[in-house]
Amino acid sequence: MDVDTLIQEDLVNFRRELIGCFKVQHPHIFSIIEHVFVGHKNRVGIQVTEEGNVVGKYTLMMDGINVVEAQSGILDSALHHPLLGVVKPYVTIERSVIQTMVKDERFKSELFTSIANYLPDVTIKFLR
Repeated sequence: MDVDTLIQEDLVNFRRELIGCFKVQHPHIFSIIEHVFVGHKNRVGIQVTEEGNVVGKYTLMMDGINVVEAQSGILDSALHHPLLGVVKPYVTIERSVIQTMVKDERFKSELFTSIANYLPDVTIKFLR
């Protein structure tokens, strides 16, 4: 599977499924998060690597908490934070980690534990 398909289809669909599960399992937290981001057009960057070498750059175009598009070849970010203003986070993650993550069914029932399990494999950086 190529990296574009992995991000633009598999990861985006995986994220949609997780949002649905989170909404059912934690409706109060979900409503707070949704309220914070509603009406904002945010962008989040993802840099995909293989053995440390960059093999893809992506920008997730968001409408509130929903991904509306995943652009390939562009690493851009602008997240409207209620206290910090616009911050520009992006993540760097190995392709193999994404492939494992999107197949991990534990995310659907144990979201926070699963996220913590993958955090050592994710680097969060900020654009200037």
